[in-house]
Amino acid sequence: MKYYQNRMYLVNARQKLGYSQYRVASEMGVCHQHYNRIENGVIGKDIQFRTIYALSVVLEIPFNVICEKEVEYQRILVNGDDD
Repeated sequence: MKYYQNRMYLVNARQKLGYSQYRVASEMGVCHQHYNRIENGVIGKDIQFRTIYALSVVLEIPFNVICEKEVEYQRILVNGDDD
């Protein structure tokens, strides 16, 4: 089984709002499985711009902040470090 790096910034934002993955997916207009794959890192570098925007709106994260978080997440994916 392949290990994927979770997008903890999404998990933390979702939990802070008290939202389930189902609710976030519904408000984004995607299925739960798709959102789960985003949050759990299965959809890694292939995440789309419109998905980042939808996450920003639903999770109430300023767009520039979510872009910075995603850049850091992508750096971890490429380099394999998280320090």
